[in-house]
Amino acid sequence: MSVFAADTATSPLATVRQGLSAWGKSEVPGWVFAFKICLAALLAMWISMRFELDAPRTAMITVVIVMQPHTGMVLEKSLYRIGGTVAGALASLLLVDLFVQQRVLFLAGLALWIGLCTTGATFFRNYRSYGFVLAGYTAAIIGLPAVLHPEAFFPIAVSRLSGVTLGILCAGVVSDVIFPRRLSDLLRNRVRRRYTDFISFVRVSLSGTASPAELEKMHMRLVGDVITLESIRSAGALEDPEVRVRSQRLRKLNSEFMAASTTFHSFHQILKRLTRQPTPAGQALTTLYESLGKTLVSGDIPRSAHEAKLSARRIAAAQVLLSRRVRDMRLGHFPAGADTTLDFDTAAALLSRFLREMHAYTRTYAALAEERSGPVPPGDIRFALHTDPLVALLNGARAFAATLLAGAFWIASAWPYGIIALMNTAIMCALFAATPDPSRGVRRLAAGFGLGFLAALVLRFLVIPSLDGFTLLCAGMAPFLLAGAYLCSRPELAEIGAGYLIMLFYHLDELGDLVLYSPVAAVNDGVATILGVVAAGIMFMILAPAGGAWRKRRVAHQLRRQVVGACFDSPAGLVHRFESRIRDALRMETAGGNVPDEEGRLLVAWMFSALEIGRAVIHLRQDADAPLVPQPVAERVRKSVASLARLFGRPSATLRDAALDGVADAIAAIRVVAPDSPCGDGLHRLLISLNLIRNALQDEEAVLTAAVAGRPAVPRGGAIHAT
Repeated sequence: MSVFAADTATSPLATVRQGLSAWGKSEVPGWVFAFKICLAALLAMWISMRFELDAPRTAMITVVIVMQPHTGMVLEKSLYRIGGTVAGALASLLLVDLFVQQRVLFLAGLALWIGLCTTGATFFRNYRSYGFVLAGYTAAIIGLPAVLHPEAFFPIAVSRLSGVTLGILCAGVVSDVIFPRRLSDLLRNRVRRRYTDFISFVRVSLSGTASPAELEKMHMRLVGDVITLESIRSAGALEDPEVRVRSQRLRKLNSEFMAASTTFHSFHQILKRLTRQPTPAGQALTTLYESLGKTLVSGDIPRSAHEAKLSARRIAAAQVLLSRRVRDMRLGHFPAGADTTLDFDTAAALLSRFLREMHAYTRTYAALAEERSGPVPPGDIRFALHTDPLVALLNGARAFAATLLAGAFWIASAWPYGIIALMNTAIMCALFAATPDPSRGVRRLAAGFGLGFLAALVLRFLVIPSLDGFTLLCAGMAPFLLAGAYLCSRPELAEIGAGYLIMLFYHLDELGDLVLYSPVAAVNDGVATILGVVAAGIMFMILAPAGGAWRKRRVAHQLRRQVVGACFDSPAGLVHRFESRIRDALRMETAGGNVPDEEGRLLVAWMFSALEIGRAVIHLRQDADAPLVPQPVAERVRKSVASLARLFGRPSATLRDAALDGVADAIAAIRVVAPDSPCGDGLHRLLISLNLIRNALQDEEAVLTAAVAGRPAVPRGGAIHAT
């Protein structure tokens, strides 16, 4: 007994060691990142002062903005920052040249430029969007001071460009030399985690060990991970040649994951519909489902390429077993040509398709570690982003209106610091327009500005005057810098930390001349900055708010429009564009994989409905275009597709009935031509797709049925995902 106790008891020293290890894993990376921000900022300040650049703050602020935890992200953001800065400088040169003596016309031109750049930023994601944002507000930063002093335009532009370039170089060097973190490592970990998360999701779904709410949360996290992984892949290609070599394979992996997850959800949905009431098809599918679940749930989750290869073999064996069991059940339980047989065939075909797609996904996952992995993946795998044009135009109009109103206030009040308020209003309206929750971002950045303003006053007027020499200056600034840098290292506080450091550096613009300190000017400067941010926040709340009900309706409309696109768009690469656009459209409204409210849950329901029916339509079009399909059948299928497009374009009970009639006519036409088409041939695949669509349209609990009936689609607290 004493031996057993000695083996299981945990000594105090071991407990301390475990605690320190856990603390190190969670805190050390953040502190390292904070140290790198401080080092790069101080290096930029030293170089600026050493070469007598006009404003060290530009280089220091650039360090804060471009510094990221991973080197590849620093490189990508720096690339778009320098490009946006050059574009903004050229735009400001044109505006100053045309309207230097007409302040009103200059403001109108500047507002138009910022509005156009904000509209462009909405159409892109990540750092491409940031490049458009920077092009917009750089024109304000350079052009507005030049309106008051036209002769100073070129010194201002050169100072801005040199400061931005210096900050980029300092951030890039420090990020790449001091404890570098590679995006290739992050990409590898995300690919592995996504694969294991999906396997876990499939297993808990098959075993029934998770609640509907837990399944929904897991599924939403996987939905958002598709676009995130694509963004990391794009940035990692700038950093690591290994990522570039595997870039197409990574796209293929992402595409196969989307296909497998959509098929798995479609199978769950039809299983739920067929088992809602006792039916022969439902009973047979339940037996098949449970036996397959025992096969897939057994064994450990693959965590290496070798284990993934073994898992792919098990999935291939499960495919053979499934086809045998389906054939035996079909012959023993169902009469030929009955609707019950078609329902069973539809669910069995989805399950078989899922195993094929899961097998392909697992094989690609296993092949990522290999130098050569067989044939090159198809080049038509492209991930398309989706933006509602109306939302983009409204974002641009908001930035345009905010800039004009702030400019009018500046001119009417003749407040010398009104130009700073105007500049910050323009910056905030452009910077946060394309984010999922602009008001929240502005509030958090404003909080950081307030803290940074107070810290800047203390540092500038109480600490720095008592310091002598650059070494003491760095020592006096270090605690203030570390506080903000640590906030930047925490994802939930990053916006507050960035605002803190930006405001702190903004008010340290006269480090080379301590005689020019003016507390009154500093206070006016800080108040103007915060007023500009507040004005932008008010604009986000009153003009096209992101969380408004109209926005949710627009997103639901755009999700339905993707199904219309699936009916008529060019078939080349359509499935990849369709899947990625739907996920991107929803991710902008449910950031972080959360479903915040009933309207958000309704959007998730529309996404699943669009994915299920849209994928079936794409397969339907592909099979209908096959050479061996009789022309009358192909014509009926095209008519059914057109009726589905009309339904999703403007849902109504009449159009739903028309779509059901079109699907029924196409099914009848196939049965007339080939009443006993064998499983797997083109006509049978058409039947499967048509019956899947018919089941989805007839589902009384589906969001589409609720929409045409004018009743709530998802009950409060109800689950969207089937169990």
